[in-house]
Amino acid sequence: MTEQEIIERLMETNDEFKQLKAEHARLEARLEEIYASKKFFSPEEEVEIKSIKRRKLQLKDKMNEIISMVKKGELAL
Repeated sequence: MTEQEIIERLMETNDEFKQLKAEHARLEARLEEIYASKKFFSPEEEVEIKSIKRRKLQLKDKMNEIISMVKKGELAL
């Protein structure tokens, strides 16, 4: 089973993974919105950007951990 197939199955069967993926997508959309609005950012916007990036990385790490558990057979689909 490829990683993409695992992700698709997790999206169908694992609520936690589905929520992580949805939050990651929401944060990505927010970043795109911020970047599309201007080229220079206020200090508050810089803090928000860093915070969003940090949270996205946490979500990505958790999703990768779940995928790894499936690959190792520690988590059933």
